[in-house]
Amino acid sequence: MAKQSKQTCILGLGERSTQYYVNTLHNKFHEKLGDFHTFPFLMYQIDFNLINPFLPNQFDKLIPELTNTLNEISKFEVEQYLIPNITLHETLDKIAHNLNIVHPIQLTIAYCKANDINTIVLFGSQYTMTSNYISDALKAEGINTKRPTAEEQIDIDNFRKKVYNNSDLDSDFRNYQNLIQLYSKDYLVVTACTELSLCHNQLDHPKVIDMALLQIQQVLK
Repeated sequence: MAKQSKQTCILGLGERSTQYYVNTLHNKFHEKLGDFHTFPFLMYQIDFNLINPFLPNQFDKLIPELTNTLNEISKFEVEQYLIPNITLHETLDKIAHNLNIVHPIQLTIAYCKANDINTIVLFGSQYTMTSNYISDALKAEGINTKRPTAEEQIDIDNFRKKVYNNSDLDSDFRNYQNLIQLYSKDYLVVTACTELSLCHNQLDHPKVIDMALLQIQQVLK
C-alpha cells in the first residue's frame, strides 16, 4: 500500500476552477501510483458569490469574508491548504494567519531561481497583467516581468472570460496560442489565471509555466 499524502484542505471556490484543481490532483496522483489511487484531501466549499463580486481588489469586502473563511478552515489542522484562485492570494497576503497556504507566487519565484530565469512574460486576467502585485514580488527576488501590449492584454482577458463561460471557440484558442508562440521565443511565459490553466495541457509548451500546476505539484510532493 502506498504511503498516504500529507493532509490537504482545498477551499472550494468557483465550480470549474475548483474542479480543475481536483481533477488534476487525482490524475497526477493516479499517474504516479497507478491502480485505483485517488488523491486524499478535505474540501471546504463556500458560496463563491460571497467573494467573486469583490475580486480582484475590493479588499474592504474581501478581507473580512476571507478572514472568517480562514478561521473556519484552520479547524481542520491539516498540513497544507490549497486555494484554487491565483488572484485571491493578494488578499490572503493581507491577512494575518498561521496556515501553510500553497502560494503560487512563491513557487514561481522558486522555479525561476532553480532554472536561472531572470525575466518572464506574465499572462492572466487584465487586472493581473496591469497590477504590480506579482511583478513587485518577482522584482524583489531579481526577476523582471514583461507584459503583453495593451491590445493583447484585452484579447487574453476576453479569451479567459470565454473559457470561464465555456463559450470559447477553436479560433479563440488559436489566437491565444499565437500569442504564446510570440512571447515564448525569447522568454518563459507564466500563466496566472485558472481559466488559462484549463488550456495548459492543450498548449503542451515547454516554455509555459502555469502557476496552478506549480501549486498542484507542490501539494503532491
